[in-house]
Amino acid sequence: MIKNEVKWTTYLRLSFIIFCAFLLEYFSLFVIEMLIMRMDIFSYSGREQSLHHFIMVVIWSIYLGVILLYSRKKYGFPIKRIQSDISKKDLIIALVYLFGCKIMTFIDWHTLKVVGEFQGKATVQFIAQYLYYFMEIGIVLLIVIYGQKSIETFIKRESNIPFGGFILAITWGAFHFVSRGKGIEIWNGISCIIFSVLFGISYLKLKRNCFYSYIFGAIGYLL
Repeated sequence: MIKNEVKWTTYLRLSFIIFCAFLLEYFSLFVIEMLIMRMDIFSYSGREQSLHHFIMVVIWSIYLGVILLYSRKKYGFPIKRIQSDISKKDLIIALVYLFGCKIMTFIDWHTLKVVGEFQGKATVQFIAQYLYYFMEIGIVLLIVIYGQKSIETFIKRESNIPFGGFILAITWGAFHFVSRGKGIEIWNGISCIIFSVLFGISYLKLKRNCFYSYIFGAIGYLL
């Protein structure tokens, strides 16, 4: 039972803790894979890349599962919302933003991302890569959900401003300026920041429906 009112900083802190899931990849690379499994992380083979992605899926699943169980038991959030009908106008707006995401991935890949990712990969390697991506979309959605909740708790009302998208932009989005370890990558960071805001808007336009938001995010980022 929740005895005290949950502070907005609690939800904000949880959104940043969820973002830290991405930092666990360094733990996997430099502890599990390098020290324990003796893998040469600087020259991965296709098989080793696949193993890395499978390891991250397991780590992220456990990490997020623990956070969600703790959050639900301690703070009563997230809870199942009474879903509102999505108006045609909001659905059209969400589809427009989805189209905007596809334009950005086309700029990156000059084709559909899923086609570009499949080229040159074995089937198992492709499956491992996309399991990793599917978990990544789950993480960014949770950052949006908790980020939106934190600011709305602060202002004491629900809002149509995509606060969750802004918080995703300054965490996961900005992280992509340096995430690949190849120096500062301007377009990679900018495109992910734009995607973050669009994802936050879509989440609100889809009436905070987690399932629909996840599907839109997966199509926008992974297709």
